[in-house]
Amino acid sequence: MRIYSLYTFLLFVNVFLGNALAQNGNAVNPIIHADVPDLSIIRVGDVYYMSSTTMHMSPGVPIMKSKDLVNWEMVNYCYDVLDDVDDLNLENGKSTYGKGSWASSLRYHKGRYYVSTFAGTTGKTYIYSTKNIEKGPWKKTAFKPMLHDHSLFFDDDGKTYMVYGSGKIKLVELNKNLDGIIPESEQVIIEDAGLPAGDNLMLPAEGSQLFKVDGKYYLFNITWPRGGMRTVIIHRADKITGPYEGRLALQDKGVAQGGLIDTPDGKWFAYLFRDNGAVGRIPYMVPVSWEDGWPVLGVDGTVPDTLDLPVSKGLMPGIVASDEFSRTKKEADLPLVWQWNHNPDNALWSVRQREGYLRLTTGRVNNDFLLAKNTLTQRTIGPTCSGSTMLDVSNMKEGDFAGLALLQKKYGLVGVKYEAGAKKIVMVSAQTESPAEVESLPLNQSTIYLKADCDFTGWPDIAYFYYSHDGQKWKKIGSNLEMQYTLPHFMGYRFGLFNYATKESGGYVDFDYFHISDEISPKEERYIFLSLGQSNMEGNARIEAQDTIDVNPRFQVMATVDCPDLGREKGKWYTAIPPLCRCHTGLTPTDYFGRTLIDELPENIKVGVINVAVGGCKIELFDKDNYQAYVDSSPDWLKNMVKEYDGDPYGRLVEMAKLAQKEGVIKGILIHQGESNTGDTLWTKKVKLVYDNLIADLGLNPQEVPLLAGEMVSAAEGGACASMNAIINSLPQVIPNSYIISSQACPAKGDHLHFTAEGYRILGKRYAKKMLSILGY
Repeated sequence: MRIYSLYTFLLFVNVFLGNALAQNGNAVNPIIHADVPDLSIIRVGDVYYMSSTTMHMSPGVPIMKSKDLVNWEMVNYCYDVLDDVDDLNLENGKSTYGKGSWASSLRYHKGRYYVSTFAGTTGKTYIYSTKNIEKGPWKKTAFKPMLHDHSLFFDDDGKTYMVYGSGKIKLVELNKNLDGIIPESEQVIIEDAGLPAGDNLMLPAEGSQLFKVDGKYYLFNITWPRGGMRTVIIHRADKITGPYEGRLALQDKGVAQGGLIDTPDGKWFAYLFRDNGAVGRIPYMVPVSWEDGWPVLGVDGTVPDTLDLPVSKGLMPGIVASDEFSRTKKEADLPLVWQWNHNPDNALWSVRQREGYLRLTTGRVNNDFLLAKNTLTQRTIGPTCSGSTMLDVSNMKEGDFAGLALLQKKYGLVGVKYEAGAKKIVMVSAQTESPAEVESLPLNQSTIYLKADCDFTGWPDIAYFYYSHDGQKWKKIGSNLEMQYTLPHFMGYRFGLFNYATKESGGYVDFDYFHISDEISPKEERYIFLSLGQSNMEGNARIEAQDTIDVNPRFQVMATVDCPDLGREKGKWYTAIPPLCRCHTGLTPTDYFGRTLIDELPENIKVGVINVAVGGCKIELFDKDNYQAYVDSSPDWLKNMVKEYDGDPYGRLVEMAKLAQKEGVIKGILIHQGESNTGDTLWTKKVKLVYDNLIADLGLNPQEVPLLAGEMVSAAEGGACASMNAIINSLPQVIPNSYIISSQACPAKGDHLHFTAEGYRILGKRYAKKMLSILGY
């Protein structure tokens, strides 16, 4: 927990400083915390344009626009459909995950914009051109072979080239129509481009981007030394054909692959990106200075956290955006933030058939979410984001499955399945190789609200899934998804809206909206409380019907002994339906302590209690160094109860508490003991010994873990041990972080030692109110 706390602190400091600097007018790296890899940037006048990779998505090769290199907005795509083949159409069991169109090259030449790309799916190189980059139309040419990670280059002599390759960098000249390579023009210009980073490379030099500055040619490549990190290599030459001399240009944080861009006022930057876990590959800007004709990247060889550029206004709505699915006649059916997973079937979706809704209709039978048509996607964004929707499932057919996805190879789904004539809310996890339905609940209404949260602040990156019947109160469903960036998909996680049939086609669902936010629900936490003492903490009153119903599953008890009749196993958590101590004990103050906490604490907090108590025992039973002598001199009835804890109640409490600490934080200790020590003036010191031992054995901070001690039955209720209350009330003088829980007006049983069930309820609520106050509620 200390490591987690340190990480949380450092994260807070980083975010705080980043926000503070941003508020002072400085941009912060990364400039886009989202999957925008293989970027290529140009400046035309005072406007910047950027292209990027979206592989198997349709439409493809996004074009983004900025006035300051920091704030970007989607303005166009180069194509609606890359090609009409089974792999891109998700037909005949084929797909093109991780393929499609790769690293593009964006250029402006003689009043025309050019974007080139290549696709392993088709084995082709593509060039798209237009006079209006924001509106099109685009002219397309294509030829074989595909030129890997190429850089399109228009030279001053009127010739057009492509530089490409991996390790061995090659040059070809294109014909005038840009629809093919001039025969026999291919030549090797750099034999081993990664050599400046050493000769033991995990990734040969690739990702070529070629620039011409003041008459010299500068070629950027990425390489990856084995045991090192992604590294920038730069070569320069006086002629495009070489010879080239190279040097290692940047090796920091794994930020690499990109090129050069200048500003209207003469500043230079390198645009690069970084592999950043499940959110994807995210862009950075690195300042560039010039020394002896070489671009020098970074500040003292490092990637700075802040930049002399305008502050970011956020990624919404330029890169991602919420959508109400309401359209005027003149508006496009889908804003540019949306892309389909593979080529869509446009006959099976609409935002016009029902005003204000996206309708997805099934057109065929699928048994694999990854092969389902018409999943509509948007990027996730970091460091946190949340996507939510409302789904009308009135018109589903038997076997249909629709909902909200987090799309990658190891995907997560929350949605509605229609099976055996009934609808159910389900969460599916593809955490392993075999997707599994983790949890399902019956759905008895026609609409349901769904939400997925992504937390990219730690390792692993975690996603959480929720549902709601009214859009207000959200309930977590299924398991957390450990999101992983996998090479078979080669893309950051995306939100997806989906509907597919497993039995018959023709069913449809309507999505009312999609909302995206950079805030997520608070993380789920477990507060743990230890309870110890004698019979009143063990529970002496009979459990009544009202005590066993409507127990919130967020309130849990860890079984401290095996109870086969209750279906409980030692060391495991269960919903806290009494008894909470041993198998056949009664109602205890801990019952209504936990229930009251749950009523007041936020929904993301669970309460776990561990109750180890032995009726009739003295406090000496919990003295870990001397308890055995006390047990040996005790009557058989007490020895028999102690045996249930393998002869060591204190040891069992510590054992269970250590288990619980793996999942939560101990927030307090409850004690109700003293009847058997009535009149013992050393009782407070004996309690302090037990408390100090628990603090030490569990690695706790006494300033953060209070001790709450309850009074005996009061004198007003005829308490036989009421005189002990004066000693109990002196406990804060010995243990500063201790508090006394009054028993005034708590009804007692006829034996004048134990409380009634109502007395336990009142006392338990008082324990809870005090703890809530300590916790700041």
